[in-house]
Amino acid sequence: MDWESGLSIWKQIEKQLLSDISEGVFAPGDKMPTEMEMVRRFGVNRHTVRRAMSALVDSNVVRVEQGRGAFVQEQILDYPLGSKTRFSQIVSGRHRLPDKRLVSHEVLKASAAVAQHLDVKPGTRVIELFSVSEADGVPLAVSTSYLPAGRFDGIVEIFMETKSLTEALKRFGIDDYSRKTTRISATLPSSRVASLLKQAKNRPVISTESVDVDSAGVPIEYGVTAFSSDRVQLIVE
Repeated sequence: MDWESGLSIWKQIEKQLLSDISEGVFAPGDKMPTEMEMVRRFGVNRHTVRRAMSALVDSNVVRVEQGRGAFVQEQILDYPLGSKTRFSQIVSGRHRLPDKRLVSHEVLKASAAVAQHLDVKPGTRVIELFSVSEADGVPLAVSTSYLPAGRFDGIVEIFMETKSLTEALKRFGIDDYSRKTTRISATLPSSRVASLLKQAKNRPVISTESVDVDSAGVPIEYGVTAFSSDRVQLIVE
């Protein structure tokens, strides 16, 4: 490659990679060449390649998945927050394939905070569902949902079958529900959340706390969700 005078080599590599992406050599979601492949291509050292890639990550053109490598960033998903927020419908409406994977679950005694949101007494048995929401295989959000165990006994198996909390709730006679409150903040993810989102721990996530109620206004779910700020844009309706 012929280098331009007066412009640092790492910056010229960044420009070339940007050109490759804009011309479709690397499409959204494609894996970028490895560090050593770029070292050989450009005839430079690793440090120079790393600096160019770091600039692409900082500008949100490329994302890094821990243990997998670097990928061209997909289009950011507009995610409306309203009274009828439904993950599968939102993702499907953007012509992407939704999926929700249960990571872990347990029955525990409600803390004071969880009990307050669900309008139950502290110590009441609740079901905790810890899951990852994806679009086209790309993780968008990690969620922890709390539901009253007495009302939703057996929902774990149904959730694993349907991969949708909305569909699981229908088995309990809840054909419709609405969002009562949503609190939004920005924070750094835990190591576990960062790993599930396949992002660096120093990249912030958008955190939401929400309460869903049935048609009678009775709380059915208290949820805490960490959205990837690189892949999701929340829109408050």
